[in-house]
Amino acid sequence: METVDQVCGGEYLRADKLVEDLRALQLEEKAPETLSRYVFRGQGDASWPLKPLAFRADTVLGYESQKFCRVSDGTLKGTWDQGNAELTAVMEFLQLADKVGLDIPADHEWLRQWNPFHNRVGHDIGTEEWPPQGLYEALALAQHHGVPTRLLDFTYDPLVAAFFAAENPPREAARIAVWSVDLDAVRALNPACHGIEVVTVSKAQNKNLAAQRGLFLLDRSGNLWKNELLHRSSGYRDIVRKYCLPASEGTNLLTLLSRLGVDRAHLMPSFDGVVRELEARRKRQAFRRIPKVGEDC
Repeated sequence: METVDQVCGGEYLRADKLVEDLRALQLEEKAPETLSRYVFRGQGDASWPLKPLAFRADTVLGYESQKFCRVSDGTLKGTWDQGNAELTAVMEFLQLADKVGLDIPADHEWLRQWNPFHNRVGHDIGTEEWPPQGLYEALALAQHHGVPTRLLDFTYDPLVAAFFAAENPPREAARIAVWSVDLDAVRALNPACHGIEVVTVSKAQNKNLAAQRGLFLLDRSGNLWKNELLHRSSGYRDIVRKYCLPASEGTNLLTLLSRLGVDRAHLMPSFDGVVRELEARRKRQAFRRIPKVGEDC
């Protein structure tokens, strides 16, 4: 497994101190989201790089199409088969969602003309232009429902990132992490921001994205997860920073965030989100024995 050991933000031992410093970052940013300087991402293992799901080792791209379905080898590839496999996964998701009557943001020629036996990426748009802007809405929807894409979820709110870092870390994780990316520094990097693009889409059809103050970064050259942006621009000390906390502090972190209104019910506003948050609160109080029916409290 690839790891990232370079830490630019800081090491924390206690959840309350991390929350205090993240709230300070939040208060420093007064500009509207479109002008925000920093964006944040939480990850359940601090050793993980900022790598999108489509490029993680052993990710299966595609579902039913035997011709274009592929397994990622964990490297950044601009090849036609990588692009077609990503497109196939998204199109299969959209077509079945459309077939069962779900409202999707991709009722255009990509969906209507897609053919699982046709090499659309290699024939029509080439590999360097993948993915095209016309598919950003569809990619964002697919990403939020677990379809592998090359988008990376970020948020303008560091506390939201902290929630996702602490919610479900893998058992082997020693630390969790909140990453921040300085968009001003990225924009100062030329040419063309070294392949990093901020992707924002309409939140009308994605309530979770709105609740999470979400956006995406599209890292076409892999500079973020290869750590090739650090110290590249004069005047910007740390383009990418990472704030780490022991995974054992995750429960305390979630409790503090819940008191601030940052929990699954608020970030995934649905009846399912409410129930899952209530179940999570019960687990966080696991030290308290629940009496069986018929027992006195």
